[in-house]
Amino acid sequence: MNIEMKHAMWSAVATLGFLASAAMAADITPKMQIKIDSYKKLAATWAADADIVKAVKEANTRGPISGMGNAKWRELKDTDPVVSGFVSSATGQLLSKWMTGHAAGINKIVLSGNKSQRVAFTSMPAIYIGKGKPNFDEAFDGKLWNQGETKPDPSTNIDSVQVAAPIKDGKDIIGVLLVSLSAVNLQ
Repeated sequence: MNIEMKHAMWSAVATLGFLASAAMAADITPKMQIKIDSYKKLAATWAADADIVKAVKEANTRGPISGMGNAKWRELKDTDPVVSGFVSSATGQLLSKWMTGHAAGINKIVLSGNKSQRVAFTSMPAIYIGKGKPNFDEAFDGKLWNQGETKPDPSTNIDSVQVAAPIKDGKDIIGVLLVSLSAVNLQ
């Protein structure tokens, strides 16, 4: 195969990759934004729940799991006791109850502390430390945040729109509640 043919082949592969990614991400319509905004309000209500605030304060006192970073986290299976403990905890069960109450619209809820470490969740997120990601950083800055497009959730692979709300202890922001919304139900 000559150099021009190789270049044409790689160009075609790159174009197909770009088109596949573009097909997977979609703009949010005004109709979808209305539903997203209602979920943002719900997330803010949940973020203010006394049990959530208490769990985040306790997790912040403990800090992140020693030696746990995103690379080590990715090596864990969802059946690992470290991971399953986040789901089976009282806070994880509360998040699961909330998600089950909105099963058509929500596919995952993740609670994070002030170091962006995970506190509880309904299913294993792709990363343990969320700092540097807009879903954590924007909410930790005090904003109700939502993703600007639909795309597959990194851990569930469900076409989603993520929303996030700050968790406050008085005026202090101490964590973030992330809710992953199923895009199909936002139509």
